[in-house]
Amino acid sequence: MSSFESRFERLELKYLIDEATAERVRQDIEPFCHADAHNPRAHSLAARPGAARGYPISSLYLDSPNLAFYQAKERGDSERIKLRVRGYGDAPYAILECKRRVADVIDKTRVTVDRKDIERASQGFVDPGSDHPEAQRFLADFARLVASAGAEPTLLLYYEREAYVSEVDHYARVTFDRHIEAHRTSEWTLRRQGEAPCRFDDHWRRDDDHRSVVLELKCHSCIPWWMTDLIRKHALRRQSFSKYSIGVHLTGIEQGEDRITRRSARWMQ
Repeated sequence: MSSFESRFERLELKYLIDEATAERVRQDIEPFCHADAHNPRAHSLAARPGAARGYPISSLYLDSPNLAFYQAKERGDSERIKLRVRGYGDAPYAILECKRRVADVIDKTRVTVDRKDIERASQGFVDPGSDHPEAQRFLADFARLVASAGAEPTLLLYYEREAYVSEVDHYARVTFDRHIEAHRTSEWTLRRQGEAPCRFDDHWRRDDDHRSVVLELKCHSCIPWWMTDLIRKHALRRQSFSKYSIGVHLTGIEQGEDRITRRSARWMQ
């Protein structure tokens, strides 16, 4: 994991699929991809049935007291941002990440800090894990956004990610996310809180309860031909799926909201 990274992901295509489809997709991408270095079996896509394939991710989302970032997503604003802190398993580092979206163009910038310094780093009081000038600048920008929005810990998400990286493109990734759970929080930590989690698997729509895998195809502005074939072969239907927005809805952070017609909740029961 580099200590600073700026990357443009022009497209993020999301789909809800079942495990049988996930297995077929995995087989189809094998000629073009290798497993992410974090995967337990990073040397191969092949694994015996039931074997662990993914790795745990924790994401702490920051938002203003009136949930301005969440509301922007719900309105469908073409320009919006997300501020989050991400952890991988028990790794000692954390990643501060700003994700800016303008229509379908995504600008994601992130910097690595010591996990124990999440709060102070988010407020600009700790140096990043790099002396690179861009890392210093990004951390200052991140702290400025936190301060200007009055952003604070809002939601903690946990899930398992199985990820693959293209061997034939400059940048292309395929990820499968499972077992998503959300926790309300006001703590600057990536550790699970004491209360029982809200598990997405318990809230899928009844007629879609077999779709428990979030598939994401990520690439630059031109979708690789093998991804296009994948979409066509499996009749994949693109969906707007925000883990943060659904997590906010399901945990009831937005006080008094009990409707199921929210944009973020239309794939839930």
